[in-house]
Amino acid sequence: MNIFSFIRNLKHFKYLILIINLILIELKYIKIKKSLEFYSNKWIVMTAFNPPSPSLVNLLNILEDWKIVAISINNKIDKKWKELKYSNKLVYITLKKQMKLGYLISKYLSLNSYARRNIGYLYAIQHGAKEIFEIDEDIAISDLNTLNFNLSNHKIYYAIRNDSRMINPYIHFGERNIWPRGFRLNDIGFQHQNKFYILDSRNLLLTPLIYQGLINGFPDTDSIFQKTKISKYEFETNFSFTEPLIYFPGNFIPINSKNTKYIYDVFPFLALFSTVSENISDILRGYILQYFAWRYNGCVVYHSSKNYRLRNNISTNSNFFEEKNLFYSLDKYLFIINTNSNSNLKINEVDRLFIIIENLVNFGFLGERDLKIYKAYINDLSNIGYIYSSKFANNFGYNYEDYINLYTEFNSYIPNKPYELLERNLKFIKIFYHQKSLIKYKNILLIINYNFKGLQYLNNYILKLYENNFPNFVFIVPSEITNNQKTILCKESYRGRFSYICLEKVFIKYPNYKGYLFINDDDFMKIWELDNLNFNIPWLYQFNNLNKKKSLKWWHFNECMNVHNILNKNPIWKANLTKFLGDYDIPTSIADFYYLPNYLVPKICKILKEMYKSKIFLECAVPTAMGIILSKEYQIIHFVGLWGKERNNVVEYLHKKYNQITIHPIKFSNIRYRTLVNSYNYFINAEEF
Repeated sequence: MNIFSFIRNLKHFKYLILIINLILIELKYIKIKKSLEFYSNKWIVMTAFNPPSPSLVNLLNILEDWKIVAISINNKIDKKWKELKYSNKLVYITLKKQMKLGYLISKYLSLNSYARRNIGYLYAIQHGAKEIFEIDEDIAISDLNTLNFNLSNHKIYYAIRNDSRMINPYIHFGERNIWPRGFRLNDIGFQHQNKFYILDSRNLLLTPLIYQGLINGFPDTDSIFQKTKISKYEFETNFSFTEPLIYFPGNFIPINSKNTKYIYDVFPFLALFSTVSENISDILRGYILQYFAWRYNGCVVYHSSKNYRLRNNISTNSNFFEEKNLFYSLDKYLFIINTNSNSNLKINEVDRLFIIIENLVNFGFLGERDLKIYKAYINDLSNIGYIYSSKFANNFGYNYEDYINLYTEFNSYIPNKPYELLERNLKFIKIFYHQKSLIKYKNILLIINYNFKGLQYLNNYILKLYENNFPNFVFIVPSEITNNQKTILCKESYRGRFSYICLEKVFIKYPNYKGYLFINDDDFMKIWELDNLNFNIPWLYQFNNLNKKKSLKWWHFNECMNVHNILNKNPIWKANLTKFLGDYDIPTSIADFYYLPNYLVPKICKILKEMYKSKIFLECAVPTAMGIILSKEYQIIHFVGLWGKERNNVVEYLHKKYNQITIHPIKFSNIRYRTLVNSYNYFINAEEF
């Protein structure tokens, strides 16, 4: 080979190298582009104990700015999670992938451990998280406002007790008789000493770093409450929807991981412990979190939430023996956090954290592995580029005046509990609510369905209950019309089994209302709760699955089974329902009360016609039809079911069960129940007739 051939070949070789480099650059760009799909400032972190729930599927359909990372604890349900087709919103990390991430903490986490969620925190932080929202898989997020909640331009409440640094938040939100898990037992009996105050959030001199959302249905309570206050089988609570409650530094309060948002500054203190039970780890970590929030001039915020806990069986919760250290040694635990870490003010926050953990290990609250977990977690944070905040205060006091702008007006208040106020001044309450409720819902048509013949004598009574709020109404009756004004004959309303088909008749006659609110004659609607609801989206009760094994004894079981045939004939409907609910058999739900905005009524009527042809019972027909047409936002509502002797307590449920929109059944055909409701009705001074 002569020199010229060599040069020519060398030139070709350079071109080859250039092409290879271009290919490598393109591959790197594709990899970066793909990784950016999983980059977000807002992450939801959860542990995958069970297959994906229908509520998670619904959440994925409506999520916009947020992404979800779900952490596997074993290989048993990986297939179910991988079947979810939401690659741009959901990251599911199997055990194998967890090891490939290279986090040091992985080697200290065992299988089936709740602490595996620590990997989710690290993944979210590595992929851009500035906010982390933590939720358990059995919590249904029914309102995205919970995710994006902040204190901007809010009236906020704070509470003061001179004899204690712990104040029960549940009182403020309408529930005086329950307390959160991790609350000091010594403080339970002294709640009357709380003093509450109102403040404009613009006058707060602290930064909210932890947002604890309340959980309706089954809130986080300890085993003593569960064993002594809850009936053998079920328990349900719905908190009032009011302004947030803040906690000043020095005032410890339990924080759980069920429905909670954390801001960037407190990310180094998120790691969960592995040598104690799930619930204990949750609470102990929460107290450490808020201590360091104070050190960053931050505070804890408790706020209302429409989110709902799906399970309500007390057997799923921890027992007394798991929680005994919380009951017996909580004061000592808080003393260790609040005192031992302050001995050297010059050390950085990480060293301060390790001092706390070491002391908790020495006193037997935690195990040696928990210290290793925290050290590995801090090293992992360093490796993924976490930047610590520099805005911390070496000292924080216990004087609330240090944390608010005193050159502003603030007033004391009584926690909003209508039945307590009622006992003090019934006359004032009647006048107040009567003035407050003047014709609020002019654009909504109230549809009152009679399930039995001959009940039209109740028209005037029912109108007095609702007409101050709903000037537009229509009665559906199953028998001959004696008064044609605002009355529609629909024989299918008899006994209520197929009353859903009557909706189309109403819509044809009255097509121009913003929305249509359907209620049966034996439901009482608590109008004072409607302010919490959105009239631009549908309302429906919580979906359940018609489980063949558990539901065989249900009277209407056979009237629901033809739903499968209907869906098999309409593959698009079936696909929509599957997309909305995920795995299902037949959806069921209470259907005595529901709301539809105008644009959805024609769509649902078309589906309900098919349901009626097969004589599907309303509690399967209505939720199935709604599931088919719903792919975005909807409002979950709650009701009180009164059976047997419980009907004698109707007055108690009128005032005590907050955020439950309807009470069912109240037989207004019975003069006794009409009298009871009249006696305690806020809106009218109705006279019995």
